[in-house]
Parts: sequence; C-alpha cells; structure tokens
Amino acid sequence: MLVKNIKGTEENVPYGYSDWHDFWEKKTGQKALRDLGGHVKKVNSDDNAWYIADISTAQSRLVDPYEYNGALAKLRD
Repeated sequence: MLVKNIKGTEENVPYGYSDWHDFWEKKTGQKALRDLGGHVKKVNSDDNAWYIADISTAQSRLVDPYEYNGALAKLRD
C-alpha cells in the first residue's frame, strides 16, 4: 500500500508503552524488524486514520509517498 509519513508526532508515545515499536508490536502481535516506529497515513484511500508502521530511518526521512507492505497499528482517526 502507498503511505506518507506524518511529521511532528514522535514525542507523544501513548501511556503504557515504552516507545512506538512497543506500541506497534503489542497492537500487531509481531516483532519489529526495522529501526523505527513511524507515523504514516494511507495515500489514495478514504481511510483518514493515522497508523504506526515498522519503518527504517531512511523511510522516515521520505517526503513523498512510498510503498509499505508491513502491518499497520491504528493510532487514531
């Protein structure tokens, strides 16, 4: 699926989670494989929710949309 990074949200880890990877792992039931838990939004979709994705540092720096094929953990609408 095509996703786009959401900037400026990295500081607000939800209560009860040690970091964004912890959040992603607990929500998806999977072990994180990448460097970061990044905030993303789906592109070309009616779904306006925000998600945490298991992404690399290089992906977190992207400004343009990119292909992501992993699990998403819904953060909020």
